[in-house]
Amino acid sequence: MKIWLTSFSVFILIILGCQPPQSYAAESLTGSKPEFIKIPALSIRAEIAPFGLSNYEQIPPDGEKVFWYEDGVNPGGPGNAVIAGHFDDYVGPAVFYHLHELKTGDYIYIVTENDYILTYQVEDVETYKRAEAPVKSIFHGSGKSKLNLVTCSGYYSKKEKTHSHRTVVTAALKGKSYPYQPITEPPL
Repeated sequence: MKIWLTSFSVFILIILGCQPPQSYAAESLTGSKPEFIKIPALSIRAEIAPFGLSNYEQIPPDGEKVFWYEDGVNPGGPGNAVIAGHFDDYVGPAVFYHLHELKTGDYIYIVTENDYILTYQVEDVETYKRAEAPVKSIFHGSGKSKLNLVTCSGYYSKKEKTHSHRTVVTAALKGKSYPYQPITEPPL
């Protein structure tokens, strides 16, 4: 059985065996935190939980949520916003198990706590050996608003208590934010 808790913590805590670089949060276009993510090509809709350096040792054991690195860039702000999700857990595949299947041009949507939606379009999908993952470029970027989704992948090493690879999806913000109106059931 895989120890998914450790494998995910390697993203936030030790994507390369070190803490993620601390950067200062940039104000997002909407001025609010991300609430959930939608990835239609993978049929994903997941809650986003904030996660930072202050609580990196207590990775939540939830394979259905994703985690936003709140000590970095807010989605919609200039630079790279980073969101991670579990690859697998004790039950089997978790929220980002199929992340590697995204293709250039696929859309990713972030809905904020103020009910605005940000639209990102996938530019790149790369898988790296754990020790070769480009941490600096994942967390820091140009002034353009990007979204990096990260998960573990590859085989699981019981000795190292982590997976052999990291999958990183890079997406660019397209257009401006707009109000999100969830579909509700019609009144009876």
